[in-house]
Amino acid sequence: MANLPGLGLLALAVMSMVLVGCQTQPMGPCRLDLRPATYKDLPGWKEDKTLKALSAIKRSCATILKKDSSAPMITRGDREGTASDWHPFCNQILDNPPKTESALREVIQRHLKPYLVTCSGESNGLFTGYDEPQLRGSRHRQGRYQTPLYRLPGSKIRYKGMPRSRIVRGGLKGRGLELVWVDDPIAAFFLQIQGSGRVRLENGQMMRLGYAGTNGCGYHAIGKTLIERGALSSSNISRQSIIAWLKAHPRQAESVMSLNKSYVFFRSRYGEGPIGSQGVALTPQRSLAIDRDYISLGTPIWINLEHPDVGAPRIQSLVVAQDTGGAIKGGVRGDLFWGCGDEAAELAGRMKSRGEYYLLLPK
Repeated sequence: MANLPGLGLLALAVMSMVLVGCQTQPMGPCRLDLRPATYKDLPGWKEDKTLKALSAIKRSCATILKKDSSAPMITRGDREGTASDWHPFCNQILDNPPKTESALREVIQRHLKPYLVTCSGESNGLFTGYDEPQLRGSRHRQGRYQTPLYRLPGSKIRYKGMPRSRIVRGGLKGRGLELVWVDDPIAAFFLQIQGSGRVRLENGQMMRLGYAGTNGCGYHAIGKTLIERGALSSSNISRQSIIAWLKAHPRQAESVMSLNKSYVFFRSRYGEGPIGSQGVALTPQRSLAIDRDYISLGTPIWINLEHPDVGAPRIQSLVVAQDTGGAIKGGVRGDLFWGCGDEAAELAGRMKSRGEYYLLLPK
């Protein structure tokens, strides 16, 4: 899912397909329509804690201002425009950041106009979630830490085309490529799907891993395979149900995971993160992955979605388009970043929500 430096590239490219199988396959051609709206049309507009999205907006604005002013961006209802259209809004956000909720809403309302996104006349679409996984590990192979995560091999090592099954059986053993050893091969598999994450070491230190490359083999969605075999149903497919099945069938788990021939290599990274396709650090519950054919990275968006917890209030909040993914296709389609930790993983893994969103574009 993302230039593949962070969650974005690889994660978004495949995570949704792994979790929900055929339910998130790319949509057909979409006739996108941006329908002018007002801020009164945005459900929950005055209730959201919009300042929680300010850091995400500032990161995206800083990136937009570095672009060539004539660079094409979707900034108007006719889906035309250039990066320069964002300059008045972004300059004010960065030069004089709002200090209160009402001040931020006032700046947004002064500079940006909302548009309801419809795809072939339909404003209701599918929204999934993703997170930054956290594993337990050691810098040395010992005790329960028996599953290696590898750094990208150098040009003298023949790894391109080597399938995952061969690598996990020791195809790269003894090359000094082990970056860290973790205690859960299933968690390692899902970390590779995400493309980045964290490993808590024995001494309590946190090691952040970023995407470094792949073995060049094609990706296979094991969730779809488990549905086809009757092991899981399309109605209950989720990351949690897939993990539960793998753990309940340890003799079959590795053979099923190795149906996916793709293998991801990592690098140690520092600073904020994870990094999305726009090249900025993602903000929990405020960063959204979108289809760049329909929405430009850096665009503020108002979302109105079902919550993954049945009966919980709808998610009505300000987010920013900061990531992309191969499975995120269509005009009304998004993947919400939930952050790191058990709760984030639980919500992201179960999220298959219906909802709508509004683009906030320069006036």
